[in-house]
Amino acid sequence: MNDIGPASITAAEYHALQSSQMSEEQLQRIVTVTANRLGWLVYHTHDSRRSQAGYPDLHLVHAGHGLSLFRELKSMKGKTSKAQDEWIAALNETGQSATVWRPIDWFDGTISAELDRGPHLRSAR
Repeated sequence: MNDIGPASITAAEYHALQSSQMSEEQLQRIVTVTANRLGWLVYHTHDSRRSQAGYPDLHLVHAGHGLSLFRELKSMKGKTSKAQDEWIAALNETGQSATVWRPIDWFDGTISAELDRGPHLRSAR
């Protein structure tokens, strides 16, 4: 019998497993709830079929911190399109903060840290 006990998996391995099972929609719900709780306004185009291709999934704004973040959400296996890459690059080239968030970014604390640290994001650019 091959028994796998709780000590046989590291936290990083557990997070990787959880991340591999999380959908983009689940990630979006977690990010939206967390951002709202921390005072961010969150914009998401619910029906993008009539919108220009490539615009990031979320635009997060925290007026108190003077911050505006653009985030494309992808599952662990999801790939960005050429249009999404162009938007992310263009936003970054104009001084905005744009990147891709994946489920592992939730489990390793990256997303919470970015939403929580507020004004410190400015110095990270």
